[in-house]
Amino acid sequence: MKKLVIICLIFGVVAIAQAQEQGDFRVQLGGEYKLQIQDFGANAGVEYFFADKFALAPNFTYWFPQVGRSMNFNMDLRYYLTEGVSQVYVLGGYSNYWINLQPGIPGLNQTRPGGNFGLGAMIALVDGIGLNTEFKVQSQNTRQPVLRVGLVFGL
Repeated sequence: MKKLVIICLIFGVVAIAQAQEQGDFRVQLGGEYKLQIQDFGANAGVEYFFADKFALAPNFTYWFPQVGRSMNFNMDLRYYLTEGVSQVYVLGGYSNYWINLQPGIPGLNQTRPGGNFGLGAMIALVDGIGLNTEFKVQSQNTRQPVLRVGLVFGL
């Protein structure tokens, strides 16, 4: 019985580690929280491994502010420092923030482009599903720190 459990664990680790091979995709769904402004948002994105340990991760966040409407788009480049069950990465990229404090009135949309940098980790839960946590700082406005927690699904 112990041998069977060990063999299953080895196959699970190998399957998760292979998710970092070139050409693989992951889908991410989760929530984000702005630590200074205290806004919550829903996030969705994909991750594409284009080279060994490198991935592009575009994602979109719809924020739920108390007044108005705001959205955020990120195009991140991730570099994975570790492989296996716990995959730690650093990231940097482009970020674009749209805000409208008075929806319905034309001409009040603001676009604020900028950059972001941070770090994150993907922890495997079961085969093909993991938990993603990420902390990053976005350069728009007041260098807003953002915390993201979500699920990752390997394709």
